[in-house]
Amino acid sequence: MAGNSHEADVVGPTRTTLRTTVLRNLQENRVADGDILLYCRANKVRMYVKRHSVRRGENRYVYLRLVEAFRTESGQVRHRVLANLGREDLLKASGQLDQLAASFARLDPPALGTRREVGTLLLVQHYLDKLELTNLVDQAVPMRGRAFLTHGEVIAALVANRLSAPSPLYDVAGWASSSALAELLRTPAELLNDDRLGRALEAFAPVAEQVRSSAALVAIRKFDVVDATRLHLDLTTVRFAGAYEHSSVVAKGWGADRRVARQIRAEQATTSNGISLYFRPHAGASAEVSVLSQALEQLTKNLPAAPLVVADSALGHLANLCAAHRTGARFIVPLRANTGWLDHFAKEVGSLDELRDLDYVSQREQRLPPERRTKWRGLLRPWTVADPVTAKQIDLCVAFIWSSEEAASVSAARQRALDKLCAALARIGNGLGRRYYKTQQAVDRKVAKLVEPKLSSLIRVSTGTDATGKPTLDWALDEQALRETSRFDGLYALATNLRDPHDRSLTAQDVLAVYKDQWLVEQRHRDLKQTLRVRPVFLHNDDRIQALASVLGLALLVFSLIEADLRARLDDKRTLPNLLPERRAAKPTGRNILNAFAGLGLTYTHRGIALDPLNPTQRKILDLLDIPLPWPEAPS
Repeated sequence: MAGNSHEADVVGPTRTTLRTTVLRNLQENRVADGDILLYCRANKVRMYVKRHSVRRGENRYVYLRLVEAFRTESGQVRHRVLANLGREDLLKASGQLDQLAASFARLDPPALGTRREVGTLLLVQHYLDKLELTNLVDQAVPMRGRAFLTHGEVIAALVANRLSAPSPLYDVAGWASSSALAELLRTPAELLNDDRLGRALEAFAPVAEQVRSSAALVAIRKFDVVDATRLHLDLTTVRFAGAYEHSSVVAKGWGADRRVARQIRAEQATTSNGISLYFRPHAGASAEVSVLSQALEQLTKNLPAAPLVVADSALGHLANLCAAHRTGARFIVPLRANTGWLDHFAKEVGSLDELRDLDYVSQREQRLPPERRTKWRGLLRPWTVADPVTAKQIDLCVAFIWSSEEAASVSAARQRALDKLCAALARIGNGLGRRYYKTQQAVDRKVAKLVEPKLSSLIRVSTGTDATGKPTLDWALDEQALRETSRFDGLYALATNLRDPHDRSLTAQDVLAVYKDQWLVEQRHRDLKQTLRVRPVFLHNDDRIQALASVLGLALLVFSLIEADLRARLDDKRTLPNLLPERRAAKPTGRNILNAFAGLGLTYTHRGIALDPLNPTQRKILDLLDIPLPWPEAPS
């Protein structure tokens, strides 16, 4: 449809007017590929560059000519010279030859019968255009001349690649040559060599923050499903293999698995319906607290209104909460143990028996019978703290939450740790007086390594020597300490500076319900590493690494917009028929929506481009998202 209307637009200008425009631009060394394209489409002709040799004395010169192929009224093929482009050596020296090559690469039509893979590009192109991504990048990094690919076109092509068939940079051109990238995004595969991609990434790196912030604002303005009043903030890590000895971005740091490895960090903020509105890479050795604090400051500055930020316990220190409060942000954050919240609970509440039952059911337990669901209890209490910077008193609230599942998990983990410790002590006892434990000092050193600080108060270990000088080892669990420690199993605290709603009081259940949506940002971390395949990264230039990570963030924005947009348009229907193999209905996710378009292609025919016939699921998705077909469907 869109393709047909575009063809109709170019019929209006006369043949003479278009030819004059083309020739004038060529004579003035201004390569206007758009004018050439209009001329070719309007008159159904082919143009090509021909090398023409001229001898002048002993010198031989090669001139380039723009030649038009046409048929006479009797059907004979003839050629005529439209313009002399100039001497080949002078064009090379001035760089104009590269511009000409780039221009004609856009105009080179495939042969009849050529197939192209459309797939997810049909969706991706619609959302990239709506986000104005190409324009945002080109405004931030302008380029002179119209013939070469702009940086915006390259970045848009990389985003499309990640959403269609994630490939390393050296293989992007191969993917583009078999896909409908040129037909939908107007980006020829011949221009996407790895050197051009690398230069675009280097140019994009310094302005990535500007572009990602602008893209977020465009998404808020143009998509009704984007609500930035609440954001879920979290960090993830991307591991790297290789040396990276001189990199300031890829560095050793702690990961979620509590191991030190070469990595980069990435912070992400998603809306309450899972839209990845903000994604920013950081050096792998960056401190978690400083990264999250920077994100809070940036989000508060860029967004139209200060959001409600839900984060993990990395922000759970009182100093960090006070800093967030000073920026005007509202927050819900679990408190760290060293904030003294447990003492505050003992003073204000006393025991778990004082907590009230909460009517909360997680999504994963909604299908379970009531007796198998997690039990929740909670209570909201005020807590006034002093800002360490301004010394002012800040009025916070703390939701004390108890979960039966958390209590069972904590108890089981502690028991496993104690069982492991007792087994290790038993092995030491069996080896007393032998090779490794001949003296009491050797036993003491080993015991000190085994007994962690968290377990030291729960077990009594004593060492000594008997009458023969053989070392001895005795241990016993402290039952009283175990009972005292397990008294608050399953209890945690959520700090917030939210105020009461206008029609009622804020409750612990309100705070809990918002905080438990934190899985949304964690799901986007999985999409980043699985669907978009952030690894492997075959790059060693820091600017390119950061820029590629930013490209992945933009791809994640488009990915989540497609998912949220389709879900919102389903109204009360939670599932879409025939979305999964074997014609099974399913709730739309970004992954299965994109997979639904796998195998969709186009063919060049005598009548123009023909799109493969759509199946009912593809047609339903396009209708719901208001995406018109760019070409007519081939007869089924």
